[in-house]
Amino acid sequence: MTPLARTSHASPTRDSMSLLYVTEDVPNRDPLHGNGSSMISYEVLRHLPSDVAVSLVTFQGEADLPDEIRARCDTVVLLQCRGPRQASFVSALSPLSIGAAARATREARRAISRLSQAADATLLHGPHVAPLASHVRGPTVIQVVDPWSMRVDMEVELARRLRARYRRRKAKQAFALELRFPREAQLLTVGRADAEAWSARLQRPVRSIANGVDPIQTRWTPPPVPTVSFVGSLSYPPNIESATVLAREIGPRIWRQVPEAKFVIAGRQPAPEVWSLASDRVEIRPNVREVQEIYASSSVAVFADRHGLGVRNSVREALGCGLPVVASRFAAREQPPHPLLHVAQDEDQLVALTLDALGHSASPPASPDTASSITASRTWTEVAQEYIALCREVAER
Repeated sequence: MTPLARTSHASPTRDSMSLLYVTEDVPNRDPLHGNGSSMISYEVLRHLPSDVAVSLVTFQGEADLPDEIRARCDTVVLLQCRGPRQASFVSALSPLSIGAAARATREARRAISRLSQAADATLLHGPHVAPLASHVRGPTVIQVVDPWSMRVDMEVELARRLRARYRRRKAKQAFALELRFPREAQLLTVGRADAEAWSARLQRPVRSIANGVDPIQTRWTPPPVPTVSFVGSLSYPPNIESATVLAREIGPRIWRQVPEAKFVIAGRQPAPEVWSLASDRVEIRPNVREVQEIYASSSVAVFADRHGLGVRNSVREALGCGLPVVASRFAAREQPPHPLLHVAQDEDQLVALTLDALGHSASPPASPDTASSITASRTWTEVAQEYIALCREVAER
């Protein structure tokens, strides 16, 4: 356990607050080693009100702790995870996921127990640190991002044979573990629908706080070559499926009418299945530092999702760039109405809307009427304020 920074804090005012923030990964936006969970904690920490004193407990990984996060926290405790073999062994003998087993160390339990006693509230961020809630001493918020039991249930549908059987067993174990989360803790997800479904399963209240969107500097203009893009984490099974559907099923139907169309599939850590999609018409762009560059050079962003949880940030980011978006009803979940967002109910409509966006249709897709006007994009400042408001509410109980 290594304290990296420690400073004294002024006497608290009536509205000030001390927060213990426990994250499963170093908060970061690294294009290679980051993920959705680490991105959220990074943005929340950067945008928390200045009267919140933060102690951060997190786990070493391949991404470095950003200087701006180190500077924002009064105290940083950087912990070692268990090695992969030991974590796999612990997971096999317990209901914990491999990620949770890697983080459920004696040092983590001690640090959380000690620091939570001095905090007004503790925020556990990520499903792999959620099981550590039983070691928190005081008011607790558990942000699972996506409920782990529901995520593993979804992955059962994408797996086969022995792997599907294993994932089914781990999903049951994860749900049993979630039922044992402290009753006084406030449970939290990103997606509203996930919160409602999980609340019904657990028979306890669950809240949701949706993600924000960065201010977009790059604005879209139609590129000279018709280009269809897809952006997402390319090691995540539902995204692997979406990229495969786009290249293997949607692409051939588009090329019949627009043979010059180019497809760009971009995101972090492409799985072998994604790399296998590469061809003279399909470009794989790994670990892109600025996804706005992808959107700025595309004709349309297409999301052919058939599974998934939470809310797709990449849809909001593409819309924020002014890029037309065609999305399946799964990819468009919980997206506010937007004149550039066109939702397809089936694959035929997805193809038709994509051709519309490429300009190879008799008529353009209809936009929502003014009654369903655009909902302004949420900023990360607003999101951080919602997080701290919930932590204050839990602390005041």
